[in-house]
Amino acid sequence: MIGSALRRGGVLMLLGLLLFTGCLPYSCQRQANEALYPSDSLSRQIAQDTPADTLDSLWASTGTEAHPLTHPRTVRFLSDDRLAVSDVERNSLFVFGAGSTFQREVAKGGFDVPYLAGTRGDTLVVFNAGANRVDFVADGQRLEGQSITYERPAPETLVYMLATDTTMYAKVVGRQTESFIARLNDRAQPTARAPLTGPYWQYAGFLRAWGDTLVSLSGFRPVVNLLPRAFQDGATPDSLRLVGFDSPMLERRYAFGQGDATEAPLLTPAAAPLGTSLFVLNLRPGWIQIDVYDRNGRLQRRLVEPHDEGSPNFYPLDLDVRRTEQGYIFAVTLRAPEPRLELYRWRPSPAMDTVTASVSK
Repeated sequence: MIGSALRRGGVLMLLGLLLFTGCLPYSCQRQANEALYPSDSLSRQIAQDTPADTLDSLWASTGTEAHPLTHPRTVRFLSDDRLAVSDVERNSLFVFGAGSTFQREVAKGGFDVPYLAGTRGDTLVVFNAGANRVDFVADGQRLEGQSITYERPAPETLVYMLATDTTMYAKVVGRQTESFIARLNDRAQPTARAPLTGPYWQYAGFLRAWGDTLVSLSGFRPVVNLLPRAFQDGATPDSLRLVGFDSPMLERRYAFGQGDATEAPLLTPAAAPLGTSLFVLNLRPGWIQIDVYDRNGRLQRRLVEPHDEGSPNFYPLDLDVRRTEQGYIFAVTLRAPEPRLELYRWRPSPAMDTVTASVSK
């Protein structure tokens, strides 16, 4: 029992790295030195010249009195327009229907710090970070005979799992171990590894599938790394800079790079690819902003929630997107000011809609 509690505490601490190791835009004082990297200065100018559209709020839910959200860490759209949310404090999955309707909380599956890794038809793939186990959930039930164990290289490593229709992938990031992306077989054994060189913190972030490409996100840099989904052993990821990314913390990013700050600032906790676009959750102090990038990493639009003023207590965690006849629907989970799930809609102009013409993930 003591060992289990210590292990879970360690896992929870590691899982908090992405949000709480680096500075948030509203938790650090702006540096007196206003210097920027030349690439960030250019991106700031591009962002200022890029049109902004309004995100329309559709609904929000905190769960129910009997089933409240407490730490809604990941969110995914299901094939029938429902939404699944994993709660890493309640060790459960929530399912919501249209119009913020709470449908069920799945809490009897032995979940242990669950993260949603993907969907396969009507089946949810869940990575239990506290138990190093991949589960498959259908009709509100964990399919016990199909669970898979994933052995992380060391207890202190962070593992980000992705499940596509046919394949699973794991990104492993650690201070004292080698970082890499692995393609896994059906028993979660690696069949190919792509090394991630450089400081481990540069790779802290989810894995996503963008067509035939893997997208490795970085919470602390305006960069994503790309790999073919069928990459060979030893492959080197391509780096794609997000040109036009602007943040209140770009000065802090420069200061950290120069050794004048002790922590890297968190810029974005999540992103979701769809069709020809990558939708990036850009951290702002009190409102939701989603940036739209094309395949070349160039900013196309800034999508901003209407707001009056900022808030020092605002923590969005994850993002997913779905295409509709009217445009795009975004699902966002938040930790504060209260744990909740929010849905937004974006109706692009006809010209912009052509640019972001979407196909399936």
